[in-house]
Amino acid sequence: MPPEPSVSPVPGTGAHAIIDSAGTGVVRTSSGRFLRLVSPPDDLLDVLGGASGADGRTAAYAEALRAKVSAREEEDAQHRWPGPRREVALIGTGPLVDAVAEALTGWGAAVTRHTDGDALLASIDGAAAPDRPARGAVGRRGEGTPPWGLMIAYADSHAERLGWDRLDALPGQGVAWLRAYREGENCFVDPLSLNGDDPGAEQVYRRRLAASFVPRELDTWRRAAMASTPPSAAAHTLMTGRLLTLALAWAQRADTLEGYRRTLWKFVPATGTISEHPVLAYDPPPSIDPDARRRV
Repeated sequence: MPPEPSVSPVPGTGAHAIIDSAGTGVVRTSSGRFLRLVSPPDDLLDVLGGASGADGRTAAYAEALRAKVSAREEEDAQHRWPGPRREVALIGTGPLVDAVAEALTGWGAAVTRHTDGDALLASIDGAAAPDRPARGAVGRRGEGTPPWGLMIAYADSHAERLGWDRLDALPGQGVAWLRAYREGENCFVDPLSLNGDDPGAEQVYRRRLAASFVPRELDTWRRAAMASTPPSAAAHTLMTGRLLTLALAWAQRADTLEGYRRTLWKFVPATGTISEHPVLAYDPPPSIDPDARRRV
């Protein structure tokens, strides 16, 4: 029975070189691909392992291998989170937001954190002011261009979601808008808004009210409800996973984006039920002219 092949990490990468007793070998990349090595030197694994005194050919082969593997890993990293989409704004506080921030940073995103929506708007020059009269208005494009390509927000209670409706205008400026929240123990992840035609936070909630048998009671309870406990381990894991799944789809311009733009995700811990619900945007009603009644 032939001896087992020998394995050595490729320094500075996540790859491993594997060479058998016959001198043939492959390298396994960090993405799991196996690439055939062409005429590897007999002492390649020793050099990769840090041995000194190797001849120049082996050292050059090892360095070329490291460089090629590093280049492939950089290509993989660019596919995972492309450079032009690095800037991400994260809204909210707590362990779940911390977990999302850590994952995004590890994937190569440049994460900017904000405690709430008002703090984010205040960071855009001319986009928000304390005496701003119009809710939902975030300023014209020239008054302050949002630097992020994606905003992700999480809230444990209704109070933490105040002001989210003002962020609904930002997809019209090219900023994707992703929201997760809890109502009591139940967990929701809204559809991903990519432009002004997608349902924002306010539209999703109005759709939910329209579909409810008790819209007044739902609205009253929601406004009064407070998150008394942190999300369970299951809720934390599932919501984090859903947010990261949608964020990756956005970064990679995946085909699944179309479905995510119109799907409300829900998890009910009491029953362990995960469900998805279609949500479509609608044209906002025309504004009411306060002088119309006097003219009639």
